[in-house]
Amino acid sequence: MSAAAKVAAALAKYGRPMTLRRRVGTTSAFSDVTVKGVADGYKPAELVGGIVQGDRQVTISNAEIAAAAWPGPPKKGDFVMIDGVQTAVQGVETKHLATDILAHVLWVRG
Repeated sequence: MSAAAKVAAALAKYGRPMTLRRRVGTTSAFSDVTVKGVADGYKPAELVGGIVQGDRQVTISNAEIAAAAWPGPPKKGDFVMIDGVQTAVQGVETKHLATDILAHVLWVRG
C-alpha cells in the first residue's frame, strides 16, 4: 500500500465527514466534494501570524478530491463544512512524498 493510500485509509477510519466547497465563478453555485477529515484547534502558542483563537487546522486526504475529479487542490477562498458550520479556508499546506500528494492541511476560520 502506498503512503498516500495509508494516509487516506487512516483519515477514512478516524476522520469525520466534511464538505469541501468552491464557488463556481461569480455565481451562487458551489462545486462540492465530501471528504473525511480531522479538525483540531490551535494551541495558544500557535496563535501567531494571523491565526486567532477559534481557528482550526483541518487535515484531509487527496483521495476523495482525486476520485471525484473536484477542481483541487484546496486553496484560500474555498470553504469547509464541519458539522453543519461553514468555515473559510485561510491557507493550505499540501503534504507530498516525492510526487504523491499525501494530504492537505487547511487553516480554517468560522
